[in-house]
Amino acid sequence: MKLYKNLYHNKLKYKKKFKITLLVFLFLITLTLSAIYEAYRYTKLINEFKTDFDNYKFSEANNLLLTKQISNPFKSYMLMNDLHKYFNAKTNTISDNINNKSISSENALTQLKEIARYDIIPHEDLLNISESIDLNQDSNNNFNNGITAFNNGQYAQAISAFKKVSSLDLNYEDSLKYLGDSKDKLKQDLLDRCDDLASNDYYTQALSLISNNSDILGDDSDIQEKIATIKEQQQEYLNKASAASEASSRALTTAISQNNINTLNIESTTSYFIDVDLKNQKTYIYKGTADNWQLIKSFPCSTGITGEDTPTGSFSIKEKGDWFFSDKYKQGGKYWTQITGDILFHSSPFAKDKTTIVDYTLNKPSSHGCIRLSIDDAKWIYTNIPKGSKVIIK
Repeated sequence: MKLYKNLYHNKLKYKKKFKITLLVFLFLITLTLSAIYEAYRYTKLINEFKTDFDNYKFSEANNLLLTKQISNPFKSYMLMNDLHKYFNAKTNTISDNINNKSISSENALTQLKEIARYDIIPHEDLLNISESIDLNQDSNNNFNNGITAFNNGQYAQAISAFKKVSSLDLNYEDSLKYLGDSKDKLKQDLLDRCDDLASNDYYTQALSLISNNSDILGDDSDIQEKIATIKEQQQEYLNKASAASEASSRALTTAISQNNINTLNIESTTSYFIDVDLKNQKTYIYKGTADNWQLIKSFPCSTGITGEDTPTGSFSIKEKGDWFFSDKYKQGGKYWTQITGDILFHSSPFAKDKTTIVDYTLNKPSSHGCIRLSIDDAKWIYTNIPKGSKVIIK
């Protein structure tokens, strides 16, 4: 009986060991088959990625890596190394093909830029290859010129250079950042210069400065707000100047003529007084003192067109110069005499060569706000009318 029990227990132990051994064996078989299957799937994934990449299907290739086989252990441990091997071989091939001229510049740059997105091959290595491509040399020069201009505070030139950097250039992303920074710097510099000009009553010049840079900065809200502010300040200045004179003289509300000029209490700090008649497009020069003025000159003139009207009011002569040129209007003038801000007496408008007159118009509005005269008449005012002389425009 005892022997029978021992045999029975041994038989049970053997069965138990056999089951365990079988389970372990089946587990190892399953694990091995699973590993082989996952390795196969990973190899297939890498091959599909390479095929897509080689055929310029970059979005599809990238999508494979991002969305497929996320839990595959071979992908987790081997992907970066395999990509490094593939991209390293790829860049060497591209470099050889460039030297052999067996690949187009566009295709080479497109592949290099896509490789750079994975941040696996050092950027300097890719940059060295891209700089050897003829198509990229101009773009690379523009990028370097933009950096130099930016560092020198030449933001308009920097913007122009960065805009010419090719989207295939490996520096393209950096150029976009520099482009944004250049626009911000230029805008701030422009706003500061406008504030300085406006603080000295050069409102028209401030507005012209903004206009000259409008193509670069576009429809910027800060710039539009600054334009509105400057125009308000300009009008306040003109109203103030006009009101101050009107308080002491009826000349601003009365048509001035030789018959009544000496009844209007018109005073000037010099022995000269100038009356600009907008309606008749005439400029009258008087000499004398208050209530004792004599008309000595009468000039035909041309004042501001609608929308760029010559300001009305009482002013006094300020600075003078023999030449100016406006980049905004592509015109200049000789023998200018400042009335207020950028409003001047000056000659008929000249081209930049200082020789060619671009508009002979007189006796009707045709200027951008200034008072145009013939060359001789502008020179007469420039030569004879002293600073401080009163000017009334109405």
